[in-house]
Amino acid sequence: MEQTLAKGKQLQDDYASVVKKLRAMQPMLHSTEEQLRVHKKLTIFLTQLIAKTIPKGLHCLPLRLTTEYYTLNSSQHDFPNQEKLEDPQLYHYALFSDKVLAAAVVVNSTITYAKQ
Repeated sequence: MEQTLAKGKQLQDDYASVVKKLRAMQPMLHSTEEQLRVHKKLTIFLTQLIAKTIPKGLHCLPLRLTTEYYTLNSSQHDFPNQEKLEDPQLYHYALFSDKVLAAAVVVNSTITYAKQ
């Protein structure tokens, strides 16, 4: 009987310490939840800000090209003149720019004058 009572008292002390630990964690959990809410609001705000500040041409062109690519037949997904990519007699150019419209003008001009 003594052993059972001692074990019960020990368990009661263990439960009391668990309750103290949980009560100590409660403000920390509340703080973490508040930080999560603040970060969610900030994420929503920044997402809306980015959507408003990206130029439509820069946003719409990749979207349009991706849509057109996936609406093609599977046979049209491959590059039509694959052998020309490895032809050493042809010149290959790479154009890197953040300004899509300006890059399109340069490419169009290059192609036009290359034919002449």
